[in-house]
Amino acid sequence: MTSRRLLSVRVTLLAVALAAGAYAAALPVYLFFRVSRPALALGAATEAITTVSAVFARRDSALNRAVVIVRDLARRPRPSADSLRLVHDLAAIGRTPLRVSAGAATPQELGAALVSIDGALSRVGNVLEESVAQLERGRRADAAARLVTVEQLLRVAHERGADGSRVARAYLTARQGALQAAAGEVRGDAILWLGLGALLVPLLVLVVRRRVWRPLHELEAGLAQVADGDLTVSVPVRRSDELGRLAEHFNAMTRVLRDRAEEQGRFAAAGELLAGVAHEVNNPLMAIAAHAENRLADPAFEGEQRSEMTQILRQARRATKLLRGLLRFVHATDRDVTNVNLNDVVRGALDLVSYRFGVDEITVGGQLDASLPPVQGDAIKLEQVVVNLLSNAIDALRGVTPPRHLSVDTWVRDGQVSVAVGDNGRGVAPDIAPRLFRPFATTKGRRGTGLGLYISRQIAREAGGDLTLTSPPGFGARFVLSLPLALAQASAPDSATSPAPAPAPAPVPAPAPAPALAPSTPPSESPLGSAGGAQAPAGSLAGLRVLIVEDEEAVRRPMARYLRRRGAEVDEAADGVEGLARLRTQPANVILADLRMPRMGGVELYAQLEEERPELAARVLFLSGDVSQLAQPGNTPVPRERVLVKPVELAELERRILAFVRGAGGSTGA
Repeated sequence: MTSRRLLSVRVTLLAVALAAGAYAAALPVYLFFRVSRPALALGAATEAITTVSAVFARRDSALNRAVVIVRDLARRPRPSADSLRLVHDLAAIGRTPLRVSAGAATPQELGAALVSIDGALSRVGNVLEESVAQLERGRRADAAARLVTVEQLLRVAHERGADGSRVARAYLTARQGALQAAAGEVRGDAILWLGLGALLVPLLVLVVRRRVWRPLHELEAGLAQVADGDLTVSVPVRRSDELGRLAEHFNAMTRVLRDRAEEQGRFAAAGELLAGVAHEVNNPLMAIAAHAENRLADPAFEGEQRSEMTQILRQARRATKLLRGLLRFVHATDRDVTNVNLNDVVRGALDLVSYRFGVDEITVGGQLDASLPPVQGDAIKLEQVVVNLLSNAIDALRGVTPPRHLSVDTWVRDGQVSVAVGDNGRGVAPDIAPRLFRPFATTKGRRGTGLGLYISRQIAREAGGDLTLTSPPGFGARFVLSLPLALAQASAPDSATSPAPAPAPAPVPAPAPAPALAPSTPPSESPLGSAGGAQAPAGSLAGLRVLIVEDEEAVRRPMARYLRRRGAEVDEAADGVEGLARLRTQPANVILADLRMPRMGGVELYAQLEEERPELAARVLFLSGDVSQLAQPGNTPVPRERVLVKPVELAELERRILAFVRGAGGSTGA
């Protein structure tokens, strides 16, 4: 990165705009001052000469008329008084002195000529007055003699007027020449100025290109690459101005996105790996649990051995619950909005992180409202939110010395169902709290993605609720997830008017590191029930023929033994090919087929039966230890309601078989 300090982009653009404006304004200003002086001088001289010429013309016209009248009166024996009075007035006009303003643009030669003309006309007027006076006395001969003098003076005035006109024309011609010379110079200067401008424009374009256009183009190209999924792009930081800092932020953003993508990629890979080995893990778990159930079903199996077998069954069910919860948590699914009980979400989330309570010496307490009404949302995503809040609380508690308390509470109030997760850690720093829910804001350094709380809040808001941070006195941090009541509950008259009281914010220490409540799951996905073993439902499988198509003998044999003990006639097949052969010789009322098997799996078996024996295809129940096949709609081309996820409790298996043969999907006829 270049560390030199240069003008900022804003100052650069302002300087370019001011320079361009000043350059553009300089030319007309120069033209004005360069051409306006001779032009104004020519205009002023023309105006002054025109004005003087008009005055002289008026005086000359008045004197000529007066001469004509006096000559006529001199011939008459008795002149009229009106005519004499008119001659007086005309003579007064002729001898009126010329007044030239001090600011008039008249040269010295022209001024002298004007004075001479003015004097000549004044003398003509004076002599005319004398002629009129002689006429008034009756001296016509004297008046006629003076007319000769008047005419001579008029000729002199006309000659001087002609001389003045020549001087005026010469002066105006000189002014016109000066104006033309200035115009010629201005034309050359304008061409030179525009040429310099043409040279400066590329320089300005180069400056703008280097300082603005190129950095913006590089940022645009970088954003396009990021939009195409390339997070390795880096924009060069050429300067320390605004665009340079923007490039730095862009590079930092891509680094964060790249790190987060790598983390998410590892997480996704771990999820895929976990889903891939689920079948291999679930089959042994089912074998262990099925053998344990069969042993515990023997009344003669007593004493310490029975206690140990019970412990084996309990641990197998615990491993099953944890594995299934992890698979459900890491595998992405489409949004499935249903009525959700947040207590079940909390229990499921606690199951997923419960192993950390004992390791980190954390005591879990709180109060779950037993009468909590449902909310509408995606149960898996809401569980992710609670798991994220629990994980953040556990991470915060690791930084403090014991006792470490974590509190989880649920309540309903004012049409909102809330879950609060609190801890007695150090809390959130005041400077971090305002940006805690922004993307990539983290308090964990490089260990944190900075996306957990942001995504959690987005999930909450998609469900119509919110996720907020509170900091009660004497407490570390407390996050509250609030969601609106489900529509059916919200419209009920008593649900909003009689909310349950909110629990106290302080955590209630629990004697065990994890809550004792187990998550509630549908019967089709029940892990294995309680630790003591589920009781078989009323009814018997007597008279039913069951074909178990399972490649794992350790799984197949315990199921067969249990179903025979419940009265069923059981046949076994190691894969779909063998099962298809057995069905061709002896049909079955119920076909239990594993989805994944060598040679022919349950899907292929089902498809073959649909083609050859549709009535038998309607009797197939599927077993699957790979729940990733069921995570996405359409991935498993079999009726999803017929899939039993392994490990399945043997008593639950019996219940599902009975429900299947009694329902519309099963037929008991052979």
